[in-house]
Amino acid sequence: MNHAKLLLEWNVNASPFRNRLIWQQLGIAFGVPIVLLGLFLAAITEQNRWQVALQVMAVTGGVILGLLVVVMLVFTLVGYEQHFQLDEEGVQAKVSGRTNAFLKLVRVGLLFSGRRSAMGAGLLMRTGDAIRWCDVAKVEVDERQRQMTLYRKSGPPFLLACTAENFVTVREIVQAKAVA
Repeated sequence: MNHAKLLLEWNVNASPFRNRLIWQQLGIAFGVPIVLLGLFLAAITEQNRWQVALQVMAVTGGVILGLLVVVMLVFTLVGYEQHFQLDEEGVQAKVSGRTNAFLKLVRVGLLFSGRRSAMGAGLLMRTGDAIRWCDVAKVEVDERQRQMTLYRKSGPPFLLACTAENFVTVREIVQAKAVA
């Protein structure tokens, strides 16, 4: 997408936690394992099996929720600035500004932690995404949040946040390009 004619370029400070899709994915990513853990414990426990399973599920869910609140507070303090480029071939997004600097510090900290799993997480941390128009299967528009979700034919959805000034223009371009 680097050689295509650039149509629009903008920065937006948009918290990913204001998006319904993010909450759905978090619910699936954390909810399913917690329920499976509870079912596993209920299957192997002999006394008070459901009480034990529910207690472990509640504690695990509470810890995950607490960590999520910490992450949300960090991104509220740092901000979540993204840079978008929309061109003839598709759209690109990458974190920018203070968000980019903060995530670089996190990555360096993980790489120097000495723990292999943390080092791997630091190497795998994604700070950008792109989608080509030909890969868009469906577009969902959230006018209130000035965001669009571009669903890929395969793979994770692409979240496109807009400013108040460019939302209508971006929506028109996306709908024209994604349908074509």
